[in-house]
Amino acid sequence: MKPLFIFLRCVSCVVIIILVLELCARADDALTFGAPFWGAYNDQVLYAIDQIGKWGKPGARYERWQLNSLGYRGPELSLGTIRIVCFGASETFGLYEDPNEEYPRQLERKLNAMAGSDVFQVVNAAFPGETLTTAILRVPQVVSQVHPSYALIYPSLANYISIAPSSTVVRSSQPPEALSDRIFDLRIANRIHNLLKAALPQVIQTKLRQREIARESASNQVMDRLPEENVVRFRKDLTDLIAALRDRNVEPVLVTHATVFGTTLSQRDHDLLTAWRKFYPMLQESGFIDMEQRMNRVIRETANRENIPLIDVENEIPHRPEYFADFVHFTTAGATVMASDLANGLKPVVFARPQTQTALPSRDVRPQILTGKELSHATAASKN
Repeated sequence: MKPLFIFLRCVSCVVIIILVLELCARADDALTFGAPFWGAYNDQVLYAIDQIGKWGKPGARYERWQLNSLGYRGPELSLGTIRIVCFGASETFGLYEDPNEEYPRQLERKLNAMAGSDVFQVVNAAFPGETLTTAILRVPQVVSQVHPSYALIYPSLANYISIAPSSTVVRSSQPPEALSDRIFDLRIANRIHNLLKAALPQVIQTKLRQREIARESASNQVMDRLPEENVVRFRKDLTDLIAALRDRNVEPVLVTHATVFGTTLSQRDHDLLTAWRKFYPMLQESGFIDMEQRMNRVIRETANRENIPLIDVENEIPHRPEYFADFVHFTTAGATVMASDLANGLKPVVFARPQTQTALPSRDVRPQILTGKELSHATAASKN
């Protein structure tokens, strides 16, 4: 009986410690971010599910990420501005930058500095995991809400490693709240994971990832390079998104995709390729570099064929670790360089001709800030 008693006592102590740490983590979230004490609290609270798929939940907040009343990351829309909407995935939404330093926010400030007043508003319509297929389906909604004059297209190329049929549309009979309500998270687990990630040497993390990749890919065919049919699908989706925007009088601007990888790879680069492959174990590490080169070529060819402005950030942003938090996501410094390159690329486009879609604010008048509901009423009134 004594060994069993000792065992139960040890288990009870461990459970109590975990419960206390979990309560402390929940109290910290509540005090720091205004999170609910009970229930799930993870990045999925930012999203809802509708007939198309995942979308930003109006007014949602998770840690430093805040969505406005229309479900876009960033401030409320302003009347009297020329709007530029950004389509993309997590690279555009922003993961590792300081608050309000993701490249759409910095781009807005740089363009307004060039104009000498708050003329432009850049709307971040991206979210992690967004595909061009989803963006095409979202165009009518985004254009009707935002009324943009221009659209920056910065696609996440890795989405085409595993692609669904083009006709696939996610449909759900569950209410929007179901996405976060059905998920339970042990909040202390995420903190422990982050601590271990920071403490473990990179060589050990790489070995652990390689073991996980080997396990995931054991029963699947591993590709040396992305199939050409996936690249063809990317070209078609890119062309369809351009057409959808042009049909609604929005001028598209294409942007090539940047990564941390240069022409020669360091050991850190090889470790990052392994980290990237963990999300797509079906593609060899060398296939990611080849994929980026081929699909950036498609972006350049499409811009030339469709007579669309191209901003070639892949050749402009230095491939240095201070600009990338991982393989493709920007640091604050990287977002600054990205925003500068985009502002310089947009300058001859947005300043070349008079803007007729929206009235410019005077230098001494601040644009009127409207919530999503107020903006809808204002838009309806202007049509009448």
